[in-house]
Amino acid sequence: MGRALAFATAVLCATTLSQPNLAHAGPHGGGGGFHGGGGFHGGGFGGSDTDARVSLGFARIEGGPQHFRGVNLNGGKNSQYPASFPKKGKTDGILFDHGTLYATINLQDGRWPDVNHVLAWSTDGAKTWTQADWLFPKGPGNFEPAKFLSPGKDGSGLPARLAGYIYLIGPKYEDTPTGRGNSLFLARVARKKIRESTALEFFTGVDGSGKPIWRSGFTFANPVLTDTNGVSPGSMVYNRGLKRFLLACFHTAPGQLGIFDAHEPWGPWTTIGYYDDWGKMGPIGHGLSCEFPSKWISADGLTLWTVFSVYGEGGKQGIKAHDKFNLLKATLTPNPHR
Repeated sequence: MGRALAFATAVLCATTLSQPNLAHAGPHGGGGGFHGGGGFHGGGFGGSDTDARVSLGFARIEGGPQHFRGVNLNGGKNSQYPASFPKKGKTDGILFDHGTLYATINLQDGRWPDVNHVLAWSTDGAKTWTQADWLFPKGPGNFEPAKFLSPGKDGSGLPARLAGYIYLIGPKYEDTPTGRGNSLFLARVARKKIRESTALEFFTGVDGSGKPIWRSGFTFANPVLTDTNGVSPGSMVYNRGLKRFLLACFHTAPGQLGIFDAHEPWGPWTTIGYYDDWGKMGPIGHGLSCEFPSKWISADGLTLWTVFSVYGEGGKQGIKAHDKFNLLKATLTPNPHR
């Protein structure tokens, strides 16, 4: 199981950014490149639900967590480029890998969860986006391609045993109040084949020596995490300082959050923290996203920052994080008894 960790957070800031759903991309190594950022809907940094609102926009975040600057790139208030998704589209997952931005996009072309998702990419820093000519299977019983595993700078931070692949984590569409059931699944695709419709493989278990087994077709997939209280899309990052994977997942509402760690992205997981009143927020509403940007994790892996997004009445209580870009500092403490 590795060493258990204790988790603590303290609110630093909450900046209005209409329902950001930020999914962080890693920073580019070169000057003037992509520094890290995410997707939003609304007006972005400086905008609102009524001022420069778009269905899906992309922003860049420059600087460190205590002195950052948000720049709207594609859509939103005073954006550098016109919106590629002005009327329809949402994203939970963004990845910057070897010079290309990738996003999994909910096309909002049906009633949830009967919606199509498509892979899109940008090779010019979010100025323009190209959509794949195929769609992920939709509807109950299918995999929701929610978030990319965040590997570190420009996609190069994973251990050698996992290198050469891009990984996706997400739930299964189910006929439940959230539409997402109670399990998360893991998929991978060879980096050079990410734009191919048949290249995705799913984690199905481990063999007798503990090595992962991957198979094409979601019908063979087995969960990497199950929570009987429910799951959100979940997020995963590789913490190089600890040589551990961190997974954050809201059960359902803003105050209901689980933080886990493991040696491998398929587990088994140690529970770092499990809350039903996180931030003194309530059980009504939606816990949308909680992520740990790899560029803001300290070298020893014990100090990190989380960006999270919540929506609804529960999010208006406690730390009042409803519908904002929320940034918190977190500290991990190794448990000497594990």
